[in-house]
Amino acid sequence: MMKNKSISEYGYIYDAQNKPNNLNHKFVHSEVTQEQFQELYLYWKSSDEAKKVLSYDGYTLKAKNYVGIIQTVNLSIEILPKIYDDTKENETRNIFIEMLKPLLNINEIQISKADLSTTKNKNIYELFITMFVESVDKLIHRGIKSQYLEKEENQAFLKGKIQFNQHIKQNYIRKERFYVQFDEYMPNRIENRLIKSTIALLLKKTRNYENKKNLRQQLFIFDEVDFSFNHETDIKKVNLHRGMEHYEMPIKFAKLFLTHQSFTSLRGKENVFALLFPMEKVFENYMEFVLENSKENLGIERVLVNGGKNEYLLSSADGCKMARLEPDYLLKMKEGLDIITDAKWKILEEKEDKKKNCKKVSVASNDIYQIFAYLNFYDCEDTALLFVPKAEIEEEVELCYQFDGEKITDKKIRVIPVDLEELIKSHQLKDIDLYKEIRT
Repeated sequence: MMKNKSISEYGYIYDAQNKPNNLNHKFVHSEVTQEQFQELYLYWKSSDEAKKVLSYDGYTLKAKNYVGIIQTVNLSIEILPKIYDDTKENETRNIFIEMLKPLLNINEIQISKADLSTTKNKNIYELFITMFVESVDKLIHRGIKSQYLEKEENQAFLKGKIQFNQHIKQNYIRKERFYVQFDEYMPNRIENRLIKSTIALLLKKTRNYENKKNLRQQLFIFDEVDFSFNHETDIKKVNLHRGMEHYEMPIKFAKLFLTHQSFTSLRGKENVFALLFPMEKVFENYMEFVLENSKENLGIERVLVNGGKNEYLLSSADGCKMARLEPDYLLKMKEGLDIITDAKWKILEEKEDKKKNCKKVSVASNDIYQIFAYLNFYDCEDTALLFVPKAEIEEEVELCYQFDGEKITDKKIRVIPVDLEELIKSHQLKDIDLYKEIRT
């Protein structure tokens, strides 16, 4: 029987017989059996792609900055965002799903309250299967669309047009038959074939009883529909014309599951399946979605992603441009100057320096240099915004640029921790004054 385990980003997976002594308790780790660990190790060893997701130190496997699921024959490892701790597994999983929706363009899909109440029995992959099942249920209730399809058959009665060459060849002796071409109104259209193929694929992948039961029922309803054998070609032929609006969500999921569009899907040997998402990209994309939703609240006219310009900081002697300037977002404000804004999926710590009687924030030097370049290049406010997930730092922090203890510029960074558990309720920033000056 397959064992389900959950860890956090940067959490360790280790053989229960060889537990490490120095586990970092900021992250969630998990022990597995020797057989399960060996399966996971062989996956890591056999796949260059897997090495982007897991690191191995000779004893343990450590998750990196990807979130999702890895399934081997006897083990299912769910990697949750690093904001997860043992007491908030369900909440963290729900936060991640809500953050992921804008990236996958499935914002309209909601998980019902009944499904959320049983989240602890469903990992990330199973939750996405559940959302697909719900979208197909809605389609079935609205009605499966048919279309006129051209058919050729040898029939006992005349229907449509006789195909004389085939008629003579096949009915030289059987004079009572007619080889005809005709149009028939059938559900065997491309969109339905893609949905049926997705149902069949997920039936093989799901290990959840409810999902398996619902998918079997749906497969029966699509019994008259053929499978899609060339997914990418068929997807290009999809035509969601007027009256086909209820097909939009199931087709989006079909694209995701059949072609692994928009996320990293890794496959190893020995029946290993992995579905993983880079959290840096998920967080940046989600904060873009939130800022777009918050334009009215915050007085933003436009949100320009990557600065909205194709500008570079350096050039070689022969004029070759290098070092492109790409702030995550440039906020074009309705009143006043633009605001440089970045989003970093980093848990920042604030530590007290007792010798100097002050507090230090664990911001990476590269991030500080980048933001300084943006502040000096763009015609913008002197204070840049840096959004980070709320964890160690709970209140806003202002950082000033200085050199050798002396203030060299009025330019600053305003670190704003965002409470993701609250943010996913409305996907809007409501109580933030973008021009607020912080006094320390």
